[in-house]
Amino acid sequence: MAYNAKPGDVCLFENEKAGHETAPDHRGYFIADRDIKAGEKVELALWAGRPNSLRSFSGRLSAHKSGVSPEPEPVDLFGNPIKPKA
Repeated sequence: MAYNAKPGDVCLFENEKAGHETAPDHRGYFIADRDIKAGEKVELALWAGRPNSLRSFSGRLSAHKSGVSPEPEPVDLFGNPIKPKA
C-alpha cells in the first residue's frame, strides 16, 4: 500500500550520494496545511524511520494554537529589536 501524505506531514529520506560526497545526506518535503508567509518560523517534529521503511524520518508540522502565527518582532541586522519611530 502506497503512503499518501496528508496536510501537515513531513517526509525525509536518506539521499543516495552515488559518489558525490558533497550531496546532502537527506532530502524530503512537507505538505503545507495552511498558507505560510516568507520568513515565518514553522516548527516540526521528526521520528526516526521504522526498520525496512524507505523513509529515514517522518514527522508533522506544528500548528499554532490560534491557527495564526504571531507577527515577528522587527529586528536589525544584528538581531536587536527595532523601536518604532515616534
